[in-house]
Amino acid sequence: MNICISTKQYVKESRDTQRAILAAVIELYRRIRLYEEQNVSFAKIFNDDQVKYDQHGDFYTFKCQKNHLQLRILYAYLVIDGEPTIVVADYFIKKKNNKDYIRRFEALNRAEPMSIYRQSYYMESVKLAKAS
Repeated sequence: MNICISTKQYVKESRDTQRAILAAVIELYRRIRLYEEQNVSFAKIFNDDQVKYDQHGDFYTFKCQKNHLQLRILYAYLVIDGEPTIVVADYFIKKKNNKDYIRRFEALNRAEPMSIYRQSYYMESVKLAKAS
């Protein structure tokens, strides 16, 4: 599985915050993979507010908590050259009852996931053990 992050803000974050974001994306992929193992494609995932909390064009919001941070991650799930890839278009560290991230994410409503993928600043390949 590949992780591509296209926001410059990521490289400016502390190592702890970067690790929390990567851990959140890995958790997201594990949830998606559970569906795929049950022959449910990503497009057919419904009623899982954690995986697809909100939709912004071709992107979805994943919400989770890692390292005491409430994260909202705007992502697209693609398969590129046979490799599952999560493209992180943006993310937001939510504090209190603040929903400012929604307006920020809406700015990407018309963006194309492949163009965001090509503009990525950070890429990482992650190998996960098979679920048993």
